[in-house]
Amino acid sequence: MQEMTGTSWKRRGCSLVWSPELLAPLITGQDAVPLRTVLEWSRHNIPDPPGSSKTVLVGGLQTVLEVLSDKDAAYDWLRQHILPLCRRWCNRFAGVGLVFGMDGPSKVIQLNDADDLVYFGKGADRETKLCLTRAIWNGAATGNGVFKLTGEGSTEIGGFHVKHLT
Repeated sequence: MQEMTGTSWKRRGCSLVWSPELLAPLITGQDAVPLRTVLEWSRHNIPDPPGSSKTVLVGGLQTVLEVLSDKDAAYDWLRQHILPLCRRWCNRFAGVGLVFGMDGPSKVIQLNDADDLVYFGKGADRETKLCLTRAIWNGAATGNGVFKLTGEGSTEIGGFHVKHLT
């Protein structure tokens, strides 16, 4: 998986971002759109992004994952609601990024370099964690067009980005 230190992830595709350094410019530059609002967009018709923004920051996904403590229930919910949203978003907006802001800590969200998958949950055993990559991006989030996000001059992974999802 490639690393991305630039900012193009903000302007296309779908991202999960948990690094305060990467989220700070988005948080200070705009209000986060509640997950409930974004899900309504997905059920009906996704409107043009607010203003001239090239990024839509979505808040609330981590709360849903924490409330749905059973990983199978969380996986099914993501597949039913977030996967279709990401697909529709990528097909409708080539130049606007959809960013799901997470508040970490980074110990709860982990990228496994061996399989290029992102996991959510506490503990060291991946079998007990939710595989976000498969749930949100249908397993298509491996290989080219998939990036781990790092801040400028940092080696710590602070997010995960998929350039396009069909």
